[in-house]
Amino acid sequence: MTKRQEELIALIREIRTGFNRLKSVAETLHSDLEINPSMRAVLQALVIKAPQTVPEIAKAKGVSRQHVQKNMNALLAKRLIQAQGNPDHKRSGLYLPTPAGKKLFAEIQTREEAPMAELAEALATYDVAASVRLLARLNETIETMMKKRI
Repeated sequence: MTKRQEELIALIREIRTGFNRLKSVAETLHSDLEINPSMRAVLQALVIKAPQTVPEIAKAKGVSRQHVQKNMNALLAKRLIQAQGNPDHKRSGLYLPTPAGKKLFAEIQTREEAPMAELAEALATYDVAASVRLLARLNETIETMMKKRI
């Protein structure tokens, strides 16, 4: 294994660790809201841009349609999102947040302000910007590999 490959493996390990730690932070911050990190991510996608379909969100997040649908169903049951017909595709409905969903997401953002401020203070802006570019390139490359079936 080359040094470059070893460094890439170390990067991937750090990404996984960071993802899991961020998930734990979200679970702790929002435990009383009865919304898990996956539901939070889907709700966020809809608050940022609505309406969207399950396949659109799945593709943007790099997860399966089934995973997104499971979270959509949970959000629908809690009346945090609503479905509407899709004139472009009969079998793939459009989803958007309800007023209750928007209110809940505003609460989530408020709770996340202090931890985000602490993280921002701990990290240099240029390191964050360089990391965003690196991770975007990594994700683009992985997506290209997947399209070629690796």
